[in-house]
Amino acid sequence: MTQNLFLSEMIRSELAEVVGEDFISVAESDKLVYSTDWSWMPQMWLDRGKPLATPDYIVYPASPAEISEILEIANKYRIPVVPWGGGSGTQGGALPIFGGILLDLKRLDKIIEIDEKSLTVRAQAGIIISQLEWAVNEKGLMLPHYAASSNCATLGGALAPRGTGTISTKYGKAEDMVLNMEVVLPTGEIIHTPLVPQHASGPDWWRIFLGAEGTFGIITEATMQLDLLPESRLLRAILFENLSDALEAGRQIMTRRLNPFVIRLYDPESTRSRIKKILGYEYEGAYMVMGFDGDPEIAALEESKAFEICEKMGGRDLGREPGESWWQHRYDFYYPPKNLKLPWMYGTTETITTYDKIEKLYWAVKNAVEGGFKEWDVQFIGHFSH
Repeated sequence: MTQNLFLSEMIRSELAEVVGEDFISVAESDKLVYSTDWSWMPQMWLDRGKPLATPDYIVYPASPAEISEILEIANKYRIPVVPWGGGSGTQGGALPIFGGILLDLKRLDKIIEIDEKSLTVRAQAGIIISQLEWAVNEKGLMLPHYAASSNCATLGGALAPRGTGTISTKYGKAEDMVLNMEVVLPTGEIIHTPLVPQHASGPDWWRIFLGAEGTFGIITEATMQLDLLPESRLLRAILFENLSDALEAGRQIMTRRLNPFVIRLYDPESTRSRIKKILGYEYEGAYMVMGFDGDPEIAALEESKAFEICEKMGGRDLGREPGESWWQHRYDFYYPPKNLKLPWMYGTTETITTYDKIEKLYWAVKNAVEGGFKEWDVQFIGHFSH
């Protein structure tokens, strides 16, 4: 026991030499904070008074060089390392289930450069996405990664899990916007990926860091592609009698490349429950929100063509107000007091498939969940997007 305490203090003191005494914690209260993310299971364990897996050390580095030194210490003592951004993940990917060192990267929060000619921004990975967005908005630009977690997630937290945002239908996912990165490898080596992606020769090997959630390296900096803030955003809501017609309308809008910046379709159950609770509208059927942006004339033309498709598929125009209300309250679906949270038992499952299989997959999952857990009176609701 004495030997373990001595070793623990030796590791702590070495980490403190790297970041300073003010930027390392072994306090039990801090460990408890970092033992849960936004996923349901650890929060349920905490609510039930169950013991949680906690980190042994919480470290707040201020530079890639400090992270490099921390990883060298971790390698020397064979200690697990978990990178931590905003803690907004919903799948438990950042939980310190084996203890070790938890690296909170939010001190790496600087914007290094905004290039208004190339429409790029270079920033450290610990910056909160919304803060980065506000900064580029002042230049008439936007980082079109509008994730539900943007107010608490970091830039690195968008790239490490290959995050998707509200308007990725048009602008792509976070992985589509990144041009290059600075990464600290598990060995402590600091590397920089090529300045621009998609070279004509050689594989894009550096993309292994995207979606790896820190297992192959810790992203410390990224250059992201920006877009001009759109001159207009046109939103409206359409109501369909059934899910099949709504899915077919969405398929035609996308395959004809009418370029909506958002198209989100709620199944009848989520229309009755979530749309009513969040937006206050009582509808029966499948509720679709679609939006077009950019040049006002082009956006209006794209919208009119999409609306023609919806009309042919039996869609009823609900007008702009319900669409704009959804846009204004789009994040309310995910935050208290209206989000799905304890005391409800809930789970989020995301998947992707081709158009010919999408409705079959929906019904297969719905039947499996509701049929398989019938005694629990489980309800499956879903939406289609991105």
